[in-house]
Amino acid sequence: MTVATKVTEGKQTQVPAELRHRFGVEPGDLVVWEETPEGEVRVRFRKPKRLRDIAGTAPGASQGDAVETKKRAQQGDL
Repeated sequence: MTVATKVTEGKQTQVPAELRHRFGVEPGDLVVWEETPEGEVRVRFRKPKRLRDIAGTAPGASQGDAVETKKRAQQGDL
């Protein structure tokens, strides 16, 4: 699929609806622009990491320990 969008004077563009729906792009998601070794640009969509996404993965974190996990994450201990 090839779709073109225009860059505005404010240096903005929009993600085409077909791609937003196909990849589940929502407000707050990140658009990652990567230059390939071949000199092309690859675009990826990435969901931002949220505390609720990583809370259960912290070493020593237990279920229901969200406040302590948040404090440790803010202090950089995770």
